[in-house]
Amino acid sequence: MPYTTVIFDLDGTLLDTLDDLAAAGNHVCAAHGWPTFTRDQYRYKVGNGQPKLIERLIPAEFAGDGRVFEETIRAFRAYYDAHKEDRTAPYPGVPELLDTLRGASIRLAVLTNKDHPAAAPLVARYFGERFDLVQGRIDAFPPKPAAPITRYVLDQLDADPSRTLYVGDSNVDVATGHNAGLAVAGVAWGFRGRAELEQAGAEYVVDTPAELAALIL
Repeated sequence: MPYTTVIFDLDGTLLDTLDDLAAAGNHVCAAHGWPTFTRDQYRYKVGNGQPKLIERLIPAEFAGDGRVFEETIRAFRAYYDAHKEDRTAPYPGVPELLDTLRGASIRLAVLTNKDHPAAAPLVARYFGERFDLVQGRIDAFPPKPAAPITRYVLDQLDADPSRTLYVGDSNVDVATGHNAGLAVAGVAWGFRGRAELEQAGAEYVVDTPAELAALIL
């Protein structure tokens, strides 16, 4: 059966946010006198939500220190909120992909581990009203790839899982879809690349938004 609903990851799938995430992470690391990291290292630090990113930035000697964690995540969120649009941009061809799918009456949603207060404004800024639903990480649900938040999105959309495709760029996204009974299309243009997506078991891996549109339609 053709897909009637498509749920997208955000970072590394729709938007290239890596430079702004890396800048925010390195800002808080430098402010504490901690080691900083390269852009490529951040490809593997992001993807599980901001709390997990902060855990990965904090040096081992402070692991488990709640005070350090809370201060660091507050500093990260403040800096990222002020700078989240400095270098972020949609991947080439993504706006056109979304317009093509909407023109075919496909329902579209975003489900991301980015904190909801950061995710919703970014989606509105770069994609307007193209999405029927935008859901970021909230405390009411465990982050992806745990299934409850994905099932919540499916319920909100009244979507049939057998006719819903999840689209993302990492092994977290493949697990997110599969844990909720969804087929997954991996996008090789994102943060992690084709090999990780294939190894994780994505049903499809595509190289361009146009290839994804052809797959869905």
